[in-house]
Amino acid sequence: MAAIQHPLGGTRRGLPLPSPVSRLNWWVVGAILVVGVSAMLPVLQNSIATSEGFQAQRSQAADVTLRSQISVLESDVAQLTSLGRIERRAREIGLQPTSNPIYVHVDVAGPEPAKIPSEYLPPAAAKPQLPVSWWRSLIGWLP
Repeated sequence: MAAIQHPLGGTRRGLPLPSPVSRLNWWVVGAILVVGVSAMLPVLQNSIATSEGFQAQRSQAADVTLRSQISVLESDVAQLTSLGRIERRAREIGLQPTSNPIYVHVDVAGPEPAKIPSEYLPPAAAKPQLPVSWWRSLIGWLP
């Protein structure tokens, strides 16, 4: 009868081995997860910082490109608006300097919004301020 109760013979001597599925220690699993997440956070943070750095470099390169294009356009505008070039072009199309200029003075304001730079516009008229009523001036004196 002893052979029926122990079919493998005497291999069951000593302490029984626990099966990993039946007694899962959730504290150990939680600790492993916390350690894993903690180890991944610096890697994730470094990855985000690196990608932001590359984005900043791309933005700076685009800024340099745009500034160089603006400089080229400014030099083109300066060349095209030079007085010598304008006089030469005027003579090419048959215009001559006049000895008797006619000046026209316009008192009417132009359309809104103005199509010229504000430095060439006349200064805006100040709006008249309404006088302060006597009772508001009394309230102003109160602490």
